[in-house]
Amino acid sequence: MTLHRRTRLTVTAAALHPGTTVRYHYRTGTSLATVVERTDRHVAFIGTDCDGTFTHGQIERLIDDGRLEVVLDDEVHTPDNRSE
Repeated sequence: MTLHRRTRLTVTAAALHPGTTVRYHYRTGTSLATVVERTDRHVAFIGTDCDGTFTHGQIERLIDDGRLEVVLDDEVHTPDNRSE
């Protein structure tokens, strides 16, 4: 019998670039959002029900806590499909 091993891939703040879709879990719900800005200090994303600007350290903690996930899709999730 062959045992199947799962390889866990870890996502970091370095994976978040403008256009990346994320699922953000916040106190009162969850929402899809699109990363609209990335600088050497912070990442900003906007969704129909949420928006946020977080430092890279805060993003790492959100990912580690399971509150921020990268979603593989090609849609823009900003209100009215605006990225600004």
